[in-house]
Amino acid sequence: MVCPSVALARTACALAALGLAPVVCAAAPVLRSAEARITMRAPGLCDVSLTLEVDDATRVEHRLEVLEGSRIDRLEVRGGTVVGDLRAVGPTRVLVVAPSETTYSLRYAVQQPEHEAYRCPLWLPAVAADGRSRNVRILVSLPDTATAAGTLPRFEWRGAQGTATLGHLPSFVRVPYAMPGEPAPVDVARVMDIVAVAAMLGASAAWVWRRKT
Repeated sequence: MVCPSVALARTACALAALGLAPVVCAAAPVLRSAEARITMRAPGLCDVSLTLEVDDATRVEHRLEVLEGSRIDRLEVRGGTVVGDLRAVGPTRVLVVAPSETTYSLRYAVQQPEHEAYRCPLWLPAVAADGRSRNVRILVSLPDTATAAGTLPRFEWRGAQGTATLGHLPSFVRVPYAMPGEPAPVDVARVMDIVAVAAMLGASAAWVWRRKT
């Protein structure tokens, strides 16, 4: 089903092309690429440098999940200007940026409460990716000698440095880790895989049992 606003825009553009209406058809903003560099300073503290490449945008709204007990520090915008003040919308903080360049960056730190340790939110732009390329990179740096497990998304690790390549920008990353001598963090992804396999085996056993009876 086509959204009414999209259908109206197409009609207006068609009329403009025929010279029947003085309408200027502007292209919708597109997120061409994104790179998030995240440094986990402590289980509840992360530093973020988020670089975005957005085409055809005069203003971009960003939303950051801010849970109870969380705090945002040291916000800095490069390659653009902040429009208005930060405002709260439900559990999020809204930031509007007017880019002065195609590529701009947001730098900030997030302090999380203890029950949200290892979770680092990203200031998500309200702009769709092109849907074809995997031009979103997330790079995570952990304290030296730390070991990660059960991350979301999955990362490829070289020592304490992790990299993930995605087709979209997530609203947060979760990177549980442990230092030498500490208990290993729960591998959530592995637990979910085990649960899924167990459910499949249970369903298969039930099917076989019904066939026999």
